[in-house]
Amino acid sequence: MHNTLENNIKKHAEELFGSEPLKGHRERFAGKLVAGTCKKRSSVHKLIRYLSVAAVFVGCLFLLYHALKPDYVQENESLSEVQNYYSMLLQEKVDDIELLLQQIDENDQVILKKDIENMIVEADSDIRNSDEQNTEFVVMTYSSKIEALQHIHDMLVNN
Repeated sequence: MHNTLENNIKKHAEELFGSEPLKGHRERFAGKLVAGTCKKRSSVHKLIRYLSVAAVFVGCLFLLYHALKPDYVQENESLSEVQNYYSMLLQEKVDDIELLLQQIDENDQVILKKDIENMIVEADSDIRNSDEQNTEFVVMTYSSKIEALQHIHDMLVNN
């Protein structure tokens, strides 16, 4: 078969290689060459766009992680240090409220003090009895109690 093909090429060599190509051949070849180059360019441009979008997405995730991650929670802090810190913040908020309690009715004072004591005990027991012993859980528990106390504080200030 190889021999037949070679003989066929030799027989028609003058016809194939000696004459000018058909009319429009060079234009069609140039068009195909340009189209192939454009496809390669568009593929490279698409790849660059996809990589840029992915980089922006990863950058946004990175920034969101660091923006939402509290500054006070550092990796090397122990759980007890974080718990002590938030316990101190909670106690400061309680002290602020107790100063304001002197301005309200005695019956309301007793009820409010009892509620505040229950909140403190509840925060400590939630942390002690929880299976989750991580910094985020401690922060979340104390933060919710501190926010509730802040709400009470604001109501006392406004009245």
